[in-house]
Amino acid sequence: MSKTFDNNFGWLRKVISLTVIVCATGFNVTNVVGQTNFFQTIGGVKIDALGVLNQVPAEFKSQMRQQLLENIGEIDPAIAKHANLRMISLKGIETALQHAVDSGSELPNEIKFMAGIQRLEFVFVYPEKQDIVLAGTGEGWTVDNEGNVVGITTGMPVIRLEDFLVAMQTAENARKDFGISVSIDPTQEGIERLNALFKSVSTIDQFGVDDARLVEQTMGHNVISLTGVPTDTRYANVLVAADHKMKRMAMGFEQAAVEGIPSVLDLAKQRRKAIAMTPRFWLECSYQPIKKSEDGLAWHISGAGAKALTEEESLLDRSQKPQKAHPIATTWAENMTAKFAELSQRDAVFAELRNLMDMSVIAALIHKENMLDKVNLKAPLLTGERSVDLPKWQSPRAVPAHCSYCSINNKWMITASGGVQIDSWGMLEDV
Repeated sequence: MSKTFDNNFGWLRKVISLTVIVCATGFNVTNVVGQTNFFQTIGGVKIDALGVLNQVPAEFKSQMRQQLLENIGEIDPAIAKHANLRMISLKGIETALQHAVDSGSELPNEIKFMAGIQRLEFVFVYPEKQDIVLAGTGEGWTVDNEGNVVGITTGMPVIRLEDFLVAMQTAENARKDFGISVSIDPTQEGIERLNALFKSVSTIDQFGVDDARLVEQTMGHNVISLTGVPTDTRYANVLVAADHKMKRMAMGFEQAAVEGIPSVLDLAKQRRKAIAMTPRFWLECSYQPIKKSEDGLAWHISGAGAKALTEEESLLDRSQKPQKAHPIATTWAENMTAKFAELSQRDAVFAELRNLMDMSVIAALIHKENMLDKVNLKAPLLTGERSVDLPKWQSPRAVPAHCSYCSINNKWMITASGGVQIDSWGMLEDV
């Protein structure tokens, strides 16, 4: 069976029932997901009206969860049960979108949440049906304590149509030099103020909470830079939330949801060796070689989805070129990479990020292989040739600076930075 799987997906296409989830009822095109700003939180953070990222208060979460549970309504019993391979038709989605444009009615949750699929792993091409079908593990959904819409038994976030639409409509952006990325960095003005502050102090014998707050006030807000996707989308908000969570883990503000990822400060203290420069971490796509059938009608995407990389840069002199990573920073990145798949099972924001990467890789695959043309499927609403108004999320612009610190051999370590890079087209080079 494994040999057949590696060389031809024909057995899989025949075994799977072609009862594909396609509901041809519409939705209000000005609010695809039916969410208001009240629900726009991801990974425990929320963007305010000024674009500033802030932690969500604990007392807000229970209220948010209750209202979300009421909002998602009843689940069709036909798709509530767990399925190892749930399928959804792009032709059916396009039909539902078209019906929505014509009627102004609301899209059912089965379409909003992509039939409860929790990870897209397969792409099946059906020329005889003029259709492309996506598939992956799926089941009914609920809302967890953090306000994430997740599978009833697995607790894993479900795929969102609004994210998939962004992935499809930005596939060409991802091909370009800058691709799809996010980075959170201090401003040049903040760096200059911090440099002046440190120059005014000849020595630092003690460093405490008050000093950390002074550093934060001196630096001000860090700037959020997004490329390749509209900033007022859920997709962009997930990128920022995942990057922010990674930074907080690296700096020791939050403990990882799984063992084996101690912060950079903890690693430095364990080794009794400080890092002179600032470690920068970022996440990139990471997949196994993509498999395809001999006839090119079935494709399989697998792997952890992301890996962590690192380099060092000077916080106080950004004109210096980044340097080779310190061994401690390298260890942190290796730990993050090794544990990413497990972390995605325990921390929804990293599963959400992995889902974005999956969707963007699949969107790039559909574009590169001209799949829509091969099956003669006209899908202007899916591809963005015709406009569909997605829910408007707050555009992330800034996040308050945070200072973590420790003393090692009379040296002070103070901060870390990072980012996310989605090179979806690069993943298609290994098939």
